[in-house]
Amino acid sequence: MSMPPFRAAVAKGRILDEVVALWQAAGWVWPFDEHSRRLYKDPDPAGPGAILVKGDDVPVLVERGIADFGIVGKDILAERHQANVLEVLDLGVGRCRVVLAGRTPEPPHGRVRIATRYPAVTRAYVARKGLMAEVVELHGSVELAPLIGLSPYIVDIVQTGVTLAEHGLVEIETVLPVTARLIANPALWRAKDLAQVRDHLRTVVDRLQAVPVAGTPGKE
Repeated sequence: MSMPPFRAAVAKGRILDEVVALWQAAGWVWPFDEHSRRLYKDPDPAGPGAILVKGDDVPVLVERGIADFGIVGKDILAERHQANVLEVLDLGVGRCRVVLAGRTPEPPHGRVRIATRYPAVTRAYVARKGLMAEVVELHGSVELAPLIGLSPYIVDIVQTGVTLAEHGLVEIETVLPVTARLIANPALWRAKDLAQVRDHLRTVVDRLQAVPVAGTPGKE
């Protein structure tokens, strides 16, 4: 049985290099090169169609049926938990973690303030821990918050921890392990028999588990 043609929304940025390697390992031609400004390609015999967008937009395009599939980090899915999409496969690439960090290893207690780019993830963490916390949403350079007196703690995504260390911060606890996930539109899942695509990618992921996939470090 031939695989159905489909379009995938793929997150730009941190996970892209590893996703491209996985895409090519699946036998598909990646439709963009590093010098191209193109962000969209229809499916053709060489491979699926692709829409290259910011991570936050991937669940939106999948939910609305613009893309059959999406490839995006678990951090985005956890933050946009209200999106009506199916999480169908852990692709095992783009590994990093969302962590709680501060200037000392002392965990928060009592009333605290936490700065983050992940307010929903942070509020869920605070609720699990039974903390009384004010969550301050920032849109970048979260590691500055403890240095300038905005908050003693942050929740942010890290890969190596180098950026935290350079700002005198230490990891206190992992809030959310993160890898790239394959998501699908629920209505199209059965209508287009998309399980074939999921099963093919699962075989590729299993085959690559013992082979490191080159990628570009993301948030350190």
